[in-house]
Amino acid sequence: MTFFYILAAVLMFGVMITVHEAGHFFAARLLKIPVREFSIGFGPQLIKWKRKKHETLFFLRAIPLGGYCAFYGEDDVSGESKSDPRAFGKHSVLKRFLTILMGPVMNFLLAFLVAVAFYAISGVPTASGPATTVVQSVNQDSPAMAAGIQAGDTLVSVNGHTVTDNLISLIAQETASDAELIDFGVLRGEEELTLQVKPLFDSVEKRYMIGVNALSSTPAVWAPGSLGDVLRSSAALCYNAGASIITALKDLVTRGQGINQLSGIVGITQMIVEETRESQLQGYLYLMAVISINLGLINLLIFPGLDGSRMVFLVVEALRGKPLEKEGYVHAVGMVLLFGLMIWITFRDIVRLF
Repeated sequence: MTFFYILAAVLMFGVMITVHEAGHFFAARLLKIPVREFSIGFGPQLIKWKRKKHETLFFLRAIPLGGYCAFYGEDDVSGESKSDPRAFGKHSVLKRFLTILMGPVMNFLLAFLVAVAFYAISGVPTASGPATTVVQSVNQDSPAMAAGIQAGDTLVSVNGHTVTDNLISLIAQETASDAELIDFGVLRGEEELTLQVKPLFDSVEKRYMIGVNALSSTPAVWAPGSLGDVLRSSAALCYNAGASIITALKDLVTRGQGINQLSGIVGITQMIVEETRESQLQGYLYLMAVISINLGLINLLIFPGLDGSRMVFLVVEALRGKPLEKEGYVHAVGMVLLFGLMIWITFRDIVRLF
């Protein structure tokens, strides 16, 4: 059964990345941009074919961990494609921009459709009580760690005020009253504790913080809902997942927060296997929606080699009236750095397994 779950995780990666590349492919076809190669999977070639109408070579490869969509003259640093009318750079900036953008857009669309399937199977949640806030992790050397707050603690109150999904506003309220120490009511298992925390002012966030990652959730009853309920819940899931990912990326870049929680393909596979084993199809669909949004947002980052960076270069080209000559080198260096980061994270994931 473990092998089956690992295979399901590999299939998830393959579907998400292939859908991403298919976004580039179909956008190019609609915009009359020639595609040199389109492959489902990586590694040794299993099947190869070519349609008479188009020059595109299609491949089915042995390793089902994604695929690629290759254009003529893409990232050409030698200038060999300047005389090739099929070259990607020969097409308008707008056409190229839309072709690149459709990769992440397809990941968002896939996430929404998977979320619809998730709620259609699981039902739609209806709130059945007030929200609770649970500590997911405590930052090293933070005020919360000094006070003894631990991951898994439920934050019940702040200076006697009930905590629901209002932790940030309560901390702001109490620090505004010049209180140096704040009493936090904490539920740890069945034990109720009162811990005193001295918040510190964060110059980046411009507010007092205690150094925890906390998740607020509302108890819910799940029941079949109408099509409208399913669509609204699916949109909310995608929006909330996207907002959480953006916040996590911002904290990672500005403060280095969460760097120890980064996971690569090994760590994510382990998470998918564990969740699927526990929650079966519903858990698998939920993770697929969240990870697909993650993949789309990561690709929109302005980092050399990623779609976001390529779109920024196109905006600069539109403003200058001509492309930047060294763009290909920039993306090549970016891809080397990304592969290096992936190898490091994967190695760390493997060490964690043992």
